[in-house]
Order: sequence, then C-alpha cells, then structure tokens
Amino acid sequence: MAETENAITEKLSFETQIHEAWDGTEQRAALRSQPRRYVSYDWQAMELWHANYLHALVYSGQTDIMRFPLWHAGIQLRDKNYKDQGNIHIPVRALWPYRNIGGLLLFVDDESYSAKYDLKYLTGSGVAGLEKQLTRDWEAVSTRVVPLAYGVLQQEDSFNTYHSTYTEMTINFELTQSQKAVDFPVALDEYHDEKVPDESAFRFGLPETYLGSEVWRWEGQWNDAVSANFSRNANRIDYNTGVFRFDVKSWDPSETWEQTYLLLCREEIHNMQRFFIRQKGKWKSFWTPTWFHDIELVGLQPAGQSFLVVRFPLYYKYYQKSKRRKRLVVFYRNNTSEFLTIAGWSTNEDGTRGKVYLESPLTHSIRPADVYLISFFLRCRFDTDDLVIDYETTETATASIQFKEVDE
Repeated sequence: MAETENAITEKLSFETQIHEAWDGTEQRAALRSQPRRYVSYDWQAMELWHANYLHALVYSGQTDIMRFPLWHAGIQLRDKNYKDQGNIHIPVRALWPYRNIGGLLLFVDDESYSAKYDLKYLTGSGVAGLEKQLTRDWEAVSTRVVPLAYGVLQQEDSFNTYHSTYTEMTINFELTQSQKAVDFPVALDEYHDEKVPDESAFRFGLPETYLGSEVWRWEGQWNDAVSANFSRNANRIDYNTGVFRFDVKSWDPSETWEQTYLLLCREEIHNMQRFFIRQKGKWKSFWTPTWFHDIELVGLQPAGQSFLVVRFPLYYKYYQKSKRRKRLVVFYRNNTSEFLTIAGWSTNEDGTRGKVYLESPLTHSIRPADVYLISFFLRCRFDTDDLVIDYETTETATASIQFKEVDE
C-alpha cells in the first residue's frame, strides 16, 4: 500500500487548441472528449523484496499494461460481507473514482490478506456486482475497498536507493481505457454534483450558472499568496534608435492568476473534478469573482441611487476604455450576494472620491458595515489543461487553480 503520509497526486488532462486573433480574441477547440488520468504515489520500500520489485518495474515494466489500486480512493466497508456473497456495497460518496474501472480490491493491511474481484455492474446506490462470489468473510471497518485500474508506468520513472535495501520511488501511472470497465451510473456523472456537508458548502449563495455559463463558486482560503500577472495587448515599435512607441491592439489587458484551494471532503474534491471536466480544461469559459476587495464603499448607498460612491477616485482613468470588468458581485456578511452591472466610471465634484455608475438603480440601501467584500465578476477560463489534486489524506486535498481572463 502507498505511504499515506507522503504525496499522492491525481491529474486530469485535456488538450485544447487555441487560436488567438490580433486583438486577443480567442477561438478554442477541444481535442479530447474525456480527460486522460494520471496518479502518482510516493513509495518507500522498507524490505528487500519491495525494493527488488520497484527496481524491476523501472527496469523493464514501463510499457506493460498492469493493474494497480487507486489508494487515494479507498474507503472502509460499512457492513460485514460474507463468503459466497455476489455483491458488496460501496458508500456512494466513494463511487466517483470508479469511472472507467472494471475491478476492485478488498484490502485489510500489508501483513494480512487482500483479494481482487472483477465488477459485473455498479449502481448509483453503491451496489457493486461481482463476477465471482466472495471467497471469505470481510469485516466492516477493518476492510477497505479500493478501485483497481489498468495503466502503464510513465517512461521517465526513476528511484532513489539510500543503502542496499532501502529504496524510495515516486510511481507515476497513466490510466488506460479499460476494456472490462462497467457502465458508470448516470446519476453520478460529471453533470451531477454531490451534496457536500454543511461545513464545506458554498457560502454567499452564488448561482450555478449566470448568463448561460457556469459560475466558479469556490472561495480560496488564502493558505498561500495569490500569484497574478497582467499583460497588455500591444506591440512595442522600437528600432533601437532611442525613440520607440506602442501600437495598442486592444484596450483590454488580460489577467492570469493562480490560487490554492483546500478541499475538506471527498465531495468537494469530486465536484471540483466534475467542474473541470465540464469545462474540458481550457475550452469553455465561466464566471468567477476575483475574491479581492476591488471596490471600497464610502458611506451609506441609499436605495434608488444609480451609482456607488467609492474611495478610490481614478477607476475611470484605468477602466473606462475596457469592455471587461463591467460586473460586480457584492458579498454580504450574512452570507448572501448580489450582482451589479457597471454602466460607467466618474468622480465626485472635487475629485476626491470615485463614482461607479450602475445600469439599474439600487433596489435596497447598502451599508459598508454589512459588506464582506465587493469583487469584479470576470469571464475567464482555466489557463492550463491539467487539474492536479494533491491528496493530504483520502478525505482532504489541495488544488492550485490557474485562471485567465477572457472575453467569452
């Protein structure tokens, strides 16, 4: 079994072809209908035969299709299963990793026993039919059920040997299309998110979709700093004579940023993977708040007012020409939110405060003390075709997500 205190990584990988026009407008084509799947395990061989096995794998097994457990997807059996039984029950919250899977492993520990079984069928309620009957009793809790996948070792795999018997290795598997895979329940596919526990549920009540596109509703925990950069779409015309100028191709700069998310349960992990699969990596765009405090209100904003008075007076200078950043989302401290559409930017009479004009008047007053933050609401896409999940345990993981601001 893989060492759980070390890194276990799962990656989903799409392929997107992007054609960028002169003004930065994109046309994107998805080249894969389903992602390729990869898993990596840090393995420690404490016994000599374990080390010998790892050496042999790297030496001559890198192009062979083999079967291996998805250890990060294992879960305890809730009920005792008896000899000659023809099916077992897998908790529904553990079924998502069984996509394109045709078998499972019943496992107690490295020193006891385990058994592999091919699947006959899998239902949305978690009933897994087996090709052969159980050959022994399997106790609840002490037995783990683990998906069995087909795959190949990646060809660049290597290992570190610290003395004659101790070896460490990161095993990298690429999953292959299993010819024995059972049909995955439609009720649990990528279009059906799992219900998450209350402590992990989305705050602020953001909708699932907005203007026909999905909404990224995960709020980052700020475990790590957000790495962001901006690029201006302009050509620098410079003949190295001392004089240069810029040919601005678009008034819309593009921001890319990366944020780390802590996922606190299997359901959150699975739902983030579902979202990524629905977008097919870079292909589809979606809406997301910046989750920054982009607008700071000054004083009470009364109902019926068609603008917001804000502290920074120069928004008009930097945003007036851009067709992006025309929407705001207001997050309130009572865990609700609302959208506002920007009509234009200006300042007050003496230029000390900014004004954000709205397409529609406020339907209610807004007190700064009631506001958690006001963010720009952006159209963006993933900036990579890979989603990498780093598992801390079978129930918690982190994911670093890269975003890119786009027009559509």
